[in-house]
Amino acid sequence: LPFNLQAVLDTLVESAERLCEADYAFIFRRDGDAYRLAASHGFSAEYKRWMETQVIPLGRQTLVGRTASEGRTIHIPDVLADPDYGWTESIKRGNFRTMLGIPLLREGTPMGVIAVCRSRVLPFTDKQIELVTTFADQAVIAIENVRLFDEVQARTAELSEALEQQTATSEVLSVISRSKFDLKPILQSVVDTAARLCRAEKAVVFRLEQGLYRFAAGYSLDAAYLEIERTTPISVGPETAVGRAAMNRQVIRIDDVLADPLYEKKDDARVGALRSVLGVPLMREDEPIGVIALARGRVEPFSDKEIELMTTFADQAVIAIENVRLFDEVQARTEDLAESLEQQTATSEVLSVMSSSKFDLGPILQSVVDTAVRLCRAD
Repeated sequence: LPFNLQAVLDTLVESAERLCEADYAFIFRRDGDAYRLAASHGFSAEYKRWMETQVIPLGRQTLVGRTASEGRTIHIPDVLADPDYGWTESIKRGNFRTMLGIPLLREGTPMGVIAVCRSRVLPFTDKQIELVTTFADQAVIAIENVRLFDEVQARTAELSEALEQQTATSEVLSVISRSKFDLKPILQSVVDTAARLCRAEKAVVFRLEQGLYRFAAGYSLDAAYLEIERTTPISVGPETAVGRAAMNRQVIRIDDVLADPLYEKKDDARVGALRSVLGVPLMREDEPIGVIALARGRVEPFSDKEIELMTTFADQAVIAIENVRLFDEVQARTEDLAESLEQQTATSEVLSVMSSSKFDLGPILQSVVDTAVRLCRAD
């Protein structure tokens, strides 16, 4: 389990102050190219509040800046006698005279500074300097432990998220393989999974049919909004998320539909409780054959990572739609060929009857009407 870094740093400065017979002790940690207060002991509440607002740059004008920039122990017997020390405001507020700074080094690079100070001129002994150096090493270990733990946690979270996404993608592909000739369960699986992984409250898929985009599947739509989506075809244009994605032929993100000047379906958005919306076109040969859209009921724009994930789901939807289209084309072609074959067979049968009964008209005409009725589905 991770430990409390702040408690460790607080304990270190308290111990350093007490064991080195100092009046103050503090730790500054690196923040970019400057240093900020991380822990302190012995300061008045007023001085601590002031120090928490200070950002100390590298340089010889301060104890922290000098220790960090030089990466070595800095011992100032009397700051009032030090020609380079220039932070007079700190001296006045903190009443410092003798100061000792030890860098917190990780692989030779300063990641912070631990310091002890006295309000009187009394240099620290070699033993006390050695002791503060030990505390510096302990601070580095504590900070490193937390950094490594945070890195492992972040990596674990990334791997867990990637695994969840891969599992979800596999589930959708499994639905596609099981239902390759039935589009409805596939699109339903796509919107359900996309909404869950992208933390959306609602999701829809619209398909292009005769120049308009019509509702094909939805996730978590209440009855009133579902009726609007089912009965309202959408045309290409900026007035809706679906129409805008189809018009631009690229992903569109609307941070707040109620504040978007081009979004005209604000009343419908209020019915559906839509605020932040994402639309991803389903592209086939550079043509938008549909749009998948996600929505949140709060203003929280979708992230780049979520957009990338949605693009994957859009690709899966296109694959499913293409599978069904190709299957339908094959089915239609097969039926045409079967019908043509049946007609040719029937014609051959009639010709066969004609050749075998060329001097008897009755069976020939009977074969003609029998075959005509069958092929034309007549009674």
